[in-house]
Amino acid sequence: MKNTHFLILGLLAATLFASGCATETTRSGKNTYILGGLVTIRKGDFIAPKPSGTQVDTTKWFGSGNPSGSSVDVFYDAIKFTHY
Repeated sequence: MKNTHFLILGLLAATLFASGCATETTRSGKNTYILGGLVTIRKGDFIAPKPSGTQVDTTKWFGSGNPSGSSVDVFYDAIKFTHY
């Protein structure tokens, strides 16, 4: 029983380690994918959130003087933190 838990934990750790991260450059900015897209950082995208997701507007917290157009998507666009 104990060995099975260690095996499952080891497989999960190996999967997270192997998923890594990737960066792509688009016309509007850069996209960085962490842990296979579990967390996505987009710079200068101004993309609306998916209808099934939740948007959190961070300009209310950090000021709306000069929005950057950046966003951070968590859990495959389930929660989107935007600055625009």
